[in-house]
Order: sequence, then structure tokens, then C-alpha cells
Amino acid sequence: MNTRVESDWHSADLERAERCPACDRSELVPALDGLADMEEGVPGLWSMVECCECRSLILDPRPAPQAISKAYRSYYTHQPPDAENAVLEGGGATKLIAKAYIARRYGFGKGGSLFLYALAVLMWPLRQQLDYYLRHLPGRHGRLLDIGCGNGGFMQRARWVGWSVVGVEPDVNAAKVASEATGAEIHASINAITDGRFDVITMSHVIEHLHQPVDMLKQCHQLLRPGGRIWIATPNIAGVGRRLYGEAWQALEVPRHLVMPSARALIAMLTSAGFDEVQFMRRGRGAEKRLRASDSRAGILGRQRWPIVPMATVVDIVSSIWPFASEELVVVATRSER
Repeated sequence: MNTRVESDWHSADLERAERCPACDRSELVPALDGLADMEEGVPGLWSMVECCECRSLILDPRPAPQAISKAYRSYYTHQPPDAENAVLEGGGATKLIAKAYIARRYGFGKGGSLFLYALAVLMWPLRQQLDYYLRHLPGRHGRLLDIGCGNGGFMQRARWVGWSVVGVEPDVNAAKVASEATGAEIHASINAITDGRFDVITMSHVIEHLHQPVDMLKQCHQLLRPGGRIWIATPNIAGVGRRLYGEAWQALEVPRHLVMPSARALIAMLTSAGFDEVQFMRRGRGAEKRLRASDSRAGILGRQRWPIVPMATVVDIVSSIWPFASEELVVVATRSER
């Protein structure tokens, strides 16, 4: 066991990743070492291994389920959603175009300028960013379950465009719209949901936090109506950020990210859980924030730094064409009508 972790954590709080949580294979090889938590300062230097079968990254050793709460302090997704939702408020040309597109595509407000909507359609990196912003919701409205709903920003947006929304909110208080849930809390909260099935389930940057992600996907499959869909976003371990920054890549986020599935693993996990029609969605604009955070970490660690704006622009354009080029993988799968 990694003694640099064990010195800061009780041995009973840690467990070895004997098998890949994504594909259940046992052939794991060392991938990254000496990883520190640069978001919350959780003690320890951590290691990740790579699955020889599906190429997913796995934290090893990792916090055990009974101790995972020690990895979460003032988690940054708890920040108020005001800035996140600002694209629908105020003025500015980009905001006006965005509001027109969302109004006509998703039914927000009183419609929108057809001319501005057409501009958004032509500005495909922006349009795809807005589709991501609304998590590629289908045109018809229905019931939506948002698992691990962070600051509640997406729940707010989904209600604005007419969806009936339920969120997994294990720790709500006056200062938070909703709380990020650990894997165990999410499972417990989902088990408490007994009021019917859902048309859509969304999981934005949740799957990588779970000890048993396939079990979670099976639960989601059971909670969906026939023909319902699941939407998942997770860091892309094959993207430019990981390739350029290595151990400084912000999305590694030890020790909270327990498994970071590859695109191949996501397909296998969803298929194993019973889903059909697995489709990766183009992310569009949005790489700069994560690349900038990674570059900042590279500076702290004394690693090579890169020109962010031109690199992010290229990543955004390419990921508007090819869904596997972005800093995130976004996947949609459906439950069969049968």
C-alpha cells in the first residue's frame, strides 16, 4: 500500500482496487504516482493504475466507502449557480444569441428571435455548448432525475424549460441549492425514490466518484421508463489536457475521482447495465476553463506550460466535430421500449 497515503489516513480507511470498477478485469498496471489534491488539500500523495483491458484510470489505494466523506470538504461544485446560469440573464451579443437558441430549441421564455436562433445554429461550437448546458434534453417535457446535482444550476435550468425535476440532495441547507453527494449517499437517496419512473436521468461528473459505477447504472436503468434516456458527462482521459499535462491535469482530482472510465469502458458499462443506442455527443465550446486550471497546476509543479487560448480554441473546434476530442466525454443511452 502507498505509505505516503497511509501516513495521513488510517489503514482501515483505505482499500485496494483489486479489479477495474468499469470492466471488472484484474489486469491493472501503474499509471500515475505522487498525485496531490490541489482543490481541497486533502492529505496524502495518491496513485492511479490503468486497466489493461478498457484503459480506464483507477485510484489505488482509494478511500473505502465508510471513509470517503473525508475526501470532501468545501467541494467547489457547491458554489451558487448564479454565474453558471448567467448566459440566460443580462445582455451582450453572445447572451442574446444563446437565449434565442435556448428559447426556440428548449422552450425557454417567450420564444426568441428567429434571426438570432439561426446565428446560433451557424455558430456550431456555441450551439453545442448550449446543448450541453441543457444536457441534450429531448423536445418533449417529462420527469427528470438529476443525480449528484451539485449546486442545483442544471435543475434550475431544466425547470425553466418546463421539466418536472427531482434531484438527489442529501445535504440541503439554506446556503446551498443542493449538495454534491458521495457514492454511498447517492445510492441511499436513489433507493428512497419510489414515486414512479423518469423520462431522463442526468449524471454530470458523478460516475467517476463511485466505488461501483455499474451498479449505479443498473439502478438508473430500473428508474427509467421504457424509451427513457440517461445522460452522462465525465472527464476525457484521452483528451489533450491529460496528454499535455499528465499529473498536473486538473480532472484527475484525487482522492475524489475513484475511476475515470475511457470511452470504450463507458460503452461496456452502459451495455452491461441494459442500455441501448449508446451515443457520444459533441461537446463544443468549453475547454478553456479546465485547460487553464491544468496549466496553473503545471506552473505550481514546475511542469511545462502551454498557450491556453489558442489551444482551447483548437480543442473547441475539433470537439465540435469529433466527440472524443474534448476535455469531457458526453454520452447518451436509452432504455429499450421493450
